[in-house]
Amino acid sequence: MVDPLEYHNVGAWLEHCRRPLLVTHQRPDGDALGAVAAVTLALRTRGLDPRPTLFETFPARYNWLLRDLVPWRRWDQERAALEAECDALVIVDTCASAQLEPIADFLPRAPRTLVVDHHAKPDPIATRPGDLRLLDESAGAVCLVLTELMGALGVPLNPPLANALFIGLATDCGWFRYSNTDARVLRIATELANAGAVPNTIYRAVYEQEAPARLRLTARLLQSLKLLAGDRLAVLTLRQADFAAAGADSTMTEDLVNEPSRLGCVEATILFTEEPDGRVRVNFRSKAALDASKSAFDVAALARSFGGGGHARAAGARPPGSWDDVVARVTAATVAAL
Repeated sequence: MVDPLEYHNVGAWLEHCRRPLLVTHQRPDGDALGAVAAVTLALRTRGLDPRPTLFETFPARYNWLLRDLVPWRRWDQERAALEAECDALVIVDTCASAQLEPIADFLPRAPRTLVVDHHAKPDPIATRPGDLRLLDESAGAVCLVLTELMGALGVPLNPPLANALFIGLATDCGWFRYSNTDARVLRIATELANAGAVPNTIYRAVYEQEAPARLRLTARLLQSLKLLAGDRLAVLTLRQADFAAAGADSTMTEDLVNEPSRLGCVEATILFTEEPDGRVRVNFRSKAALDASKSAFDVAALARSFGGGGHARAAGARPPGSWDDVVARVTAATVAAL
């Protein structure tokens, strides 16, 4: 939990900026997008003029609810203007350098910076004099932290803001079925629903409006499934040829790594995805044990050994090396760790 004084420190920090640049990690998920949208809406109520910015194409899954909610901008298309305009930098849902590669050279000379995050093992970002960090590893989603922050700062929750925050909370908790769903998460979900968030509409918009290409991509993903380590480890692969054959793009991969968790024998999953530049993105997942006396497999520790990070149940990395090399090394290390 966050000390209430930290929330008020954030409020005081925000009083000294007018045009903050708002960013999140590459390949943003619902928590990241909901957080940027929510912060944008909240800062506008305080008279600020924020610049919500992405590093890539807006994910189609969130088009219906979030794309038109705020004026999204693209770093790769407007970098010079965004750098010149902003008088502060706000980073949400990450404090990992590996997830902020497009602004790696900008970070050291960026204006005063605020980070709001809920992931473990943060990198030394926003540690200069004048910077500020609001970190809460116990929170199930960064949108949970932001909801509490807005309450502390007296920002009224209207339906658009509540919907944006609920999207982040619900998607990062697997629609309240992941092990990060606790009483605090459910309390905040109730608060957001009371403020106007509509859970069934959000669910339908996020999970029941998929393009046919995503289903074709899922089929190709499942064809790659291999079970190792006595069927305790599921390994999945997606090459660029799979995306081309399915007519899909990289924004359609969210949640695919969770497909093998349906299997009772599977304790952990690795998804290897070939990116357009040839690099290999690795996603790790593990399941909480049904027996509370048994500890689940910590994939964050494994991801850190390959230069990545994340949560104990969900993490990722982009190790250097060729496809064959990365797949072999990461698979072997995971089998050994299991």
